[in-house]
Amino acid sequence: MHEEETEKTKLTDRVDGRFLWSEYWFFWAYICIGLGESILTLRNQLEHNKLLKIICSNDVGSWMLMLKIGEEYTFPKQPPGYSWRGYMCSMEQGPNFRHSQYFEALNARWSRGKGLDATCKWIAREDGIYFSTDGSPLLKRYEWNGPLLLKN
Repeated sequence: MHEEETEKTKLTDRVDGRFLWSEYWFFWAYICIGLGESILTLRNQLEHNKLLKIICSNDVGSWMLMLKIGEEYTFPKQPPGYSWRGYMCSMEQGPNFRHSQYFEALNARWSRGKGLDATCKWIAREDGIYFSTDGSPLLKRYEWNGPLLLKN
């Protein structure tokens, strides 16, 4: 009989519109973490009709893109926490795509503490790869075939 009353009380609380807050902790944690969505955009600003080959991966899978000059690709928006590790990408260009660079294109840590997720843009140019986050000015981050992240 005691179990029946407890179950009726829970049902009544929901029907009357009173939520049992402890049962909805996941929902409220999700709201408090932030409703933003990370956005990753990759753009080809190379010269001389060069194609830009891009290979990106995250904890869900990997994708290959071919962008013509002036084209850009924005990855579909994902809810916060969908891919906690973000994206790792490589950009390749030139004859037989011999000039390349592998880099971390998006990481969930970049937006923590802001209440929103990051908006990251990577742009391939002849002299290297440029980066902007959340609308900040572009900074050159990588040389083609260079091993290290540039200090700006």
